[in-house]
Amino acid sequence: MKKWQKTIISLASIFTLAACGAREGAADAADSTTVTSNAETETTVTIEDARGSVEVPKDPENVAVLDFGHLDTLIALGKQDAVTGTATGNMPAYLADKADQFENVGTLKEPNVEALANLAPELIIISNRLLDFAEQLEEIAPVVVLSVDYTDYWGSVQKNITTLGVIFDEEEAAEEAIVTLNEEIESVKAKTAGISEKTLTLLLNDGSMSAFSTGSRFGFIYETLGFTPVDAAIEDSTHGQSVGYEGLLEINPQILFVIDRTAALGTASDENAALLENDFVYQTDAYKNNKIINLSSDLWYLSGGGIESIHLMIEEIAVGYQ
Repeated sequence: MKKWQKTIISLASIFTLAACGAREGAADAADSTTVTSNAETETTVTIEDARGSVEVPKDPENVAVLDFGHLDTLIALGKQDAVTGTATGNMPAYLADKADQFENVGTLKEPNVEALANLAPELIIISNRLLDFAEQLEEIAPVVVLSVDYTDYWGSVQKNITTLGVIFDEEEAAEEAIVTLNEEIESVKAKTAGISEKTLTLLLNDGSMSAFSTGSRFGFIYETLGFTPVDAAIEDSTHGQSVGYEGLLEINPQILFVIDRTAALGTASDENAALLENDFVYQTDAYKNNKIINLSSDLWYLSGGGIESIHLMIEEIAVGYQ
């Protein structure tokens, strides 16, 4: 096994730290989510999503969810049975054993409109990936668009969890989940506060490399978990900034988190496997110090943003960095 191939293992217990600050974070998230009940019927609730106010059924029992993070939040809130349809193809490993419990109603990037119409859900929950389809999907059922803001990743995730808690009448469970996740985050931050090593996140894709830093889709590592970004100016982009071997050595990260996009999409890539087998990489501080850490690609690239996925992401970072 190569020096840089550091195995991610499961954490045996939940991180613990004083819950006071965590509860304040949960309260802030709840306060920032606008929710009003329909007092006349008590069968609907009005929430604020990525597009504005939307009235949706309260505690619906037939829901299509085309986002893995939102799906794992509903499962964590005990609402798995309410979900009837999702994107069952290429589900991340932590959800894959549940795939046969749902109807396949499309992918994360394209809904199967016919399958959704046949399912006749009371509510459709999507992320920004499917924003362009929202109006079309509203011909089938009310649509909630819960997005993640990369400039405030954890803040927006808390809002989404709170909103789902309101819709499904699980506000208390949602708040408790946020408190627990805040405790886990604070535990990692207590460790990262004492390090000065500069960190870079690298996405591998069919033989090419893209770098990510703060303000990106992987900014959670820096802004929330407290890792220090490299000094180089990295473009804040959904797809990252393309980088070659010489550029990587010039940046010279002391900690390198690696995500294999090709593997996340279900295709093994010899080109990706060979990317870090390179003399330039061997000269980086991250390689020399055995701090090139491979993350679960399907979790980080396809999912995230949910109660379970955020927990697993924190867990991987904490264990991988040890």
